[in-house]
Amino acid sequence: MEGEGQTNDRVEREGGVAGLDDHERRVTQAGNPARPEGSFGAQMLRRMNQSHEGLTNWALDFLSFAPGDQALDVGCGGGATMGRLGRRIAAAGDGTLRGHVTGLDYSEVSCEQSRLANAEAIAEGRMDVVCASVAELPFADASFDVVTTVESFYFWPDPEANLREVARVIRPVGRFLLVADVYLREGLDSDTLANIRRYDLTVLSPEGYEELVLRAGFASCRCHLSDEGWIAVDAVR
Repeated sequence: MEGEGQTNDRVEREGGVAGLDDHERRVTQAGNPARPEGSFGAQMLRRMNQSHEGLTNWALDFLSFAPGDQALDVGCGGGATMGRLGRRIAAAGDGTLRGHVTGLDYSEVSCEQSRLANAEAIAEGRMDVVCASVAELPFADASFDVVTTVESFYFWPDPEANLREVARVIRPVGRFLLVADVYLREGLDSDTLANIRRYDLTVLSPEGYEELVLRAGFASCRCHLSDEGWIAVDAVR
């Protein structure tokens, strides 16, 4: 998951440890959600591939895909979002135009797990995984039709500058989707608020996300909210 040296002691709402059993909690703390590492990081990523399924599919439903779309998933983690993007792009066409999904993460363990999870698609040339940071994306301007980030924006080192970098690689009228299972709102529990403050996680209100995304150079932005407390920040370049 894309980040820059943040904490490994996080609440479940940010992909962390609350609500887990003791074993899962130890695995998550040792695996470091901000920058997965070692065998515990690999185990944690495989769990998150499953635990983030509902959140991710809910958010992806707000996007429309076209045959041949070129997609980028920033902070690709265990690689599950890459697979979900690939299937939706394939379902949009009749097979004559082949899309492509790139996963990007600065954790070597995440890159390895993403490659394992998508080995067949990578071998067929439909996907690839790049180890790099959102701070300096190794892609040409206007390279992608769709860019997503799921449960990783909390850790981005310089949110506005990083969003400008994301905007740079999106084609005109392309889409950006930021997905998180927590946002600032009334009634947020005190433990979650304490962890956000303690570890300086980037967790904003819907209005805060919209203002930030527009300042970063996107043409429009709207936030979708769920009854579960999830947020999908949906922007057009």
